[in-house]
Amino acid sequence: MLRALCIFAAAAAASACKPCTCGAARGARVVGGDALSPGEFPWLAALLRDDKVICGATVVAKDHLLTATHCVHEIEVSRLTVLHPDFKRYNYDNDIAVLRLAEPLPDNLFRPACLPDDEYRLSGANAIVSGWGSTSEKGPASHIPIKAEIQIWSEEECAGAGYGRAKVTPNMLCANAPGRDSCTGDSGGPLVVANPYFTLVGIVSWGRGCARQGYPGVYVRVDRFLPWLKVALRHACTCSPPLFP
Repeated sequence: MLRALCIFAAAAAASACKPCTCGAARGARVVGGDALSPGEFPWLAALLRDDKVICGATVVAKDHLLTATHCVHEIEVSRLTVLHPDFKRYNYDNDIAVLRLAEPLPDNLFRPACLPDDEYRLSGANAIVSGWGSTSEKGPASHIPIKAEIQIWSEEECAGAGYGRAKVTPNMLCANAPGRDSCTGDSGGPLVVANPYFTLVGIVSWGRGCARQGYPGVYVRVDRFLPWLKVALRHACTCSPPLFP
């Protein structure tokens, strides 16, 4: 069963890293999606405030999560530790944050998503978005995690979307499919591709409405932040991709 994670965070004690693998799903409402089976995406987490889900997050190490900066921006420092680059509130550029947990997750409860090791060629790739967000525009949040397969747009298509070129920066990518999209409440959650292991390529950031034609969901493009993540995760015990024949 997926564990809901509160956003209380602080410096965690350093410990020796054990060998581990990332990006392997177990067992097998985002708009137009299907319910996840319990523990199917063991890297998916929820950020809660007052027992209500406010955003999604991705486990990338036993004591580190990635989410969107706007999910934790201006929250009391006493409640969490946040590492983020130069977040621009007016257009959500650099909308990525690292949370370091006060205590590591139990080994049997999670499996992290893999991080990209270089810039990906993502145009036209199939990807999966997941979270507890609304299953329709202006609809209620889902009480269970939902997944949906969508397609990643080319950079040119993304820049030419209804938002206008000035709004979409090179640090972002667009993705959706007919009737399928991320929605309110999914912010901070993962966009993964199977390559053949599950790799985190995007973080739900913003969009106009949900599943509107010409207005795809906009995501943080994770591979553009690899140098920054190397520093931000320098104390994390990250895992290696599984070996495939």
